[in-house]
Amino acid sequence: MAKFSLTPFKKESAPTITIASEFNNTEECIYISYKVQGNLPALDLGTGTPKHARVIKLWEKSCFELFIKNEKNSYMEFNFSPDFEWNAFYFEKKGDALSEYAPMDKVEFDILLSMDVFHLIVKIDKAKFPEGFFKGEMSAGITSVIKTKTGDLSYWALSHEDTRPNFHHLDSFKCKF
Repeated sequence: MAKFSLTPFKKESAPTITIASEFNNTEECIYISYKVQGNLPALDLGTGTPKHARVIKLWEKSCFELFIKNEKNSYMEFNFSPDFEWNAFYFEKKGDALSEYAPMDKVEFDILLSMDVFHLIVKIDKAKFPEGFFKGEMSAGITSVIKTKTGDLSYWALSHEDTRPNFHHLDSFKCKF
């Protein structure tokens, strides 16, 4: 299991929080967790009503994202919202159009929430990835978009390798496995 701290793209405009992540790769599954601590009352962490739906454009609100890239630079993008909304996309190459990856028909995740900790835990079945996807050196980009109750967005990642918040920048996929 690898542990990480995400950093905001612009620290001066980010809310007063920390985001820690844990990543684990097994033969059958990928596990990822996000733990947000700090000024949670200032954040828009959803309605509290689980929707359990597949939704596009989750990155326009608080959203936790995972990118998995193989040695051919093909990659999967996963989005998870505090309202139990989610999505999965497959990019055969950088620059491909956004399209939902239909074979990934469900992802298991849970949320634990207290007054000072928001914890999202995800399990992704590797059998649902494209055939032959897991070959050679793999890397992951672990990211989050956090929306405040005033509507401001902040962008968090392991690394920001672009002059703008660009989670698709392949050099930002710093978790090797």
